Amino acid sequence: MSARPLLVFRRVGALAAASVIAAVLAACSGGGSSSSLTTAEAKQYATKQFTPQDVAAADILTPAAGSFLAGKHTVTNVASTTPSNGDESPYGLVVAPVSAGTIHKGDMLVDNFDNSSSKQGTGTTIVDVNAAGAVSVFALLPRTVPGCPGGVGLDTAMVMLRNGWIIAGSLPTNDGTLATAGAGCLLVLSPAGKLIGPLGGAALDGPWDAAVDDEGNTAQLFVTTTLNGLTAATTGVVNRGTVVRLTLSSTPRTPPTVTASTVLANGLGERQDAAALVKGPTGLALGTDATLFVSDNLGNRILAIPDASSRTSLDPTPVVVSTGGQLAGPLGLVVAPDEDLLVANADNGKVVEITQAGRQVGSYYAVQDVGQDPPGNGDLFDLAISPDGTKLLFVKDDTNVLATVS
Repeated sequence: MSARPLLVFRRVGALAAASVIAAVLAACSGGGSSSSLTTAEAKQYATKQFTPQDVAAADILTPAAGSFLAGKHTVTNVASTTPSNGDESPYGLVVAPVSAGTIHKGDMLVDNFDNSSSKQGTGTTIVDVNAAGAVSVFALLPRTVPGCPGGVGLDTAMVMLRNGWIIAGSLPTNDGTLATAGAGCLLVLSPAGKLIGPLGGAALDGPWDAAVDDEGNTAQLFVTTTLNGLTAATTGVVNRGTVVRLTLSSTPRTPPTVTASTVLANGLGERQDAAALVKGPTGLALGTDATLFVSDNLGNRILAIPDASSRTSLDPTPVVVSTGGQLAGPLGLVVAPDEDLLVANADNGKVVEITQAGRQVGSYYAVQDVGQDPPGNGDLFDLAISPDGTKLLFVKDDTNVLATVS
């Protein structure tokens, strides 16, 4: 998942001030907000410093009848994701598929990318939010872990296996800049939050997001990487981002290990960013017929890799499912119960719904923070579906909150 784009603060008019006040009141009360920016209001905030794609993506695409987003108008804050140590910037979001250890099925696990000083790549906590909205610290990890180059900076690459193990990605820094970034690793945790260590055999450079095809004691873990050939001295886009499949073996008593590794895609754009640390391939979601969908952040498109769980070689030309339109720097990605794709935009606070055939069928401003330009710029990260399948869950980087759209 890509980190936060530059936040541009500016004076706003009465309409924007009213929106801010409403958002603050909703955040304080934990209640829902059903207000939504209109196309005219959204374009008012999309200034000329942004790309044509950002301005175009400000249009409101009313969700089509029968789509997952249709009829969803209310954002409700579920819980704060900031633990007592002050970690912030929620990135990864996982709904527990089983009960194990201290986790109950349906609990929502959220990890944090920043520490209390807002330094990116230094967050070390995972919180557990239960169905009632109660928050507990699931794991507080050390800043350095043997075998994890650079230390710990938890990001969007987080999954929970059906036999209880948690795998969390780390793209760490010492000071919040790419100059001190390490290659990171994938960390294995027990269902009680105990750190086991790096995932053995997973040599990755900058793991950024993950998805899993879980068959029990065997699983296929898909991971995007964003630091291949990228350093603080690198300027421009480096087309070396990858999607890697790791075959895992584990039991409820034996932590997962890697038994095979296959690069499924490469040549994806990655770039350093002063405010965002790094941008590159991010969201992953496994769809119909084992097709793996990928958010190509810098390409502003959604790609598809067919037969992702079984193919034995690189896919040199992933299918472009959708590009442009409502997309504006796609990040988090999830498959809805109707099998449409739900995509989080980095450059504004919108969630975009796309059929697996590539038709954009709706969008919704989940984060309307007009303190950013365009509204919600840099605020929306990972997505998930609620346990009952009726709501969209998402994390809000601007207020460090887990929320729903219903």
